[in-house]
Amino acid sequence: MRLNIAKTVIAAVLLIGATQADASVVNDAAGDYLATYFGSKTGDLDVISASVTYNPASDIFHFESTFAGNVGGSPSGFYIWGFDRGAGTGRFTANGLPNVLFDSVVRFNIDGSGAVNLLAPTSGSTVLAAGTATIQGKQLIADIAGSLLPSNGFAKTDYTWNLWPRDGTLAGGFGQISDFAPNLNNQAVQVVPLPGAFWLFGSMFALFRLTKRQTPALLAVVD
Repeated sequence: MRLNIAKTVIAAVLLIGATQADASVVNDAAGDYLATYFGSKTGDLDVISASVTYNPASDIFHFESTFAGNVGGSPSGFYIWGFDRGAGTGRFTANGLPNVLFDSVVRFNIDGSGAVNLLAPTSGSTVLAAGTATIQGKQLIADIAGSLLPSNGFAKTDYTWNLWPRDGTLAGGFGQISDFAPNLNNQAVQVVPLPGAFWLFGSMFALFRLTKRQTPALLAVVD
């Protein structure tokens, strides 16, 4: 009886924890290049999955993204994450994407360098050194300090984002963009650790301990 309760508790915690952990991962179809895009199609500018997590304890944003081909296959390719920090506007509305909102962008290049560019209310740029992002085959992974993306009205835990790769060999503008992830709107950052899962674990563990102390008669009723 007690073993069955323990198994149920663990299964519930793992299930809800996994659900929350996956909630912010954007999965994007392979080969869904924009109709307006005529650049490199070697796969490294085609998003397969992406996520951004934020840890309030360390004030760190963590980026993970996977592409259809090895990063670097397009020598002039680079990657833009647009963030809405509270004053995001639809800068792609004329291109049919009114819900991709941003007031700042984080850029990563194929050598792991990049920049954080604040667009509103005032503009500013911080250069990211080569190696800030780690390239591992089809994956790009990076961490940046939350201080580089100060609030513009939202708490950092409420920021939203969108990823769009670009081919720098093309003329500047929307035509450089190969893909959006998500396709039509922004995605919320995932906050870590997962407070809901830990709260559930504590509550269920307490319930389990209480159940263990019940009388055999009560356990028989529960059975």
